[in-house]
Amino acid sequence: MSPPKTSKPLRTRRGSSPEERAAWRATYEETSYDQLPWFEPGPSPPVRLAVEEGFLPSGGEVLDVGCGAGSNVLFLSASGYRAHGIDLSPGAVAAARARVSEAHLGAEIEEGDVLALSFPDGGLDGMVDNGCFHTLPIARREDYAKEAYRVLRPGGSLVLSWVAREHTAMMGPRHRPSLLEVTTALESRFLFVRTGFQPSREEGAPSTYFAFLTRRSTPYPPPR
Repeated sequence: MSPPKTSKPLRTRRGSSPEERAAWRATYEETSYDQLPWFEPGPSPPVRLAVEEGFLPSGGEVLDVGCGAGSNVLFLSASGYRAHGIDLSPGAVAAARARVSEAHLGAEIEEGDVLALSFPDGGLDGMVDNGCFHTLPIARREDYAKEAYRVLRPGGSLVLSWVAREHTAMMGPRHRPSLLEVTTALESRFLFVRTGFQPSREEGAPSTYFAFLTRRSTPYPPPR
């Protein structure tokens, strides 16, 4: 008689700390979403470019991580994508949901954590990150890469943008990754298709980098 089958244990994923969650909750409780320095009423330039050039597959299922008040989610949904947005802050989720409802769009907005995503393995065609990665503690970048890799299908698209190391003003995220740091964190799981630098468009606004990446379907080549 064969032994009974046992279910495969789920891999434990450690999400953001209670302190990080509390900080983001307070941010949206203390300031109206449209007065926050990173708010833009329309999509970020890299997301618009990814849609216009077809880097994000038309009609695909796309997740915006750290979606804030939902500007990219609104744009993606209006452009025909099955758009989802997550954010650690209940205030951001409420603002994004209100804007989606006002626009009569079908996007789904939930409270969620990029370090412990609720989406199934390989369930997404694309992922958008406009300023989430650079808010993470440096030690959690590997966890971010693992989760992004897990939820994207092989060949799936990642549109990533972050405040550049070259931005030296006080206002901005504490960690401002160099292109080398981003490559170090992601290249073993993602192929860098395109990168670009965007100088500050107005006084006080940050300079940014963006990258178009695809999830690797085969293992990262070993050193030669």
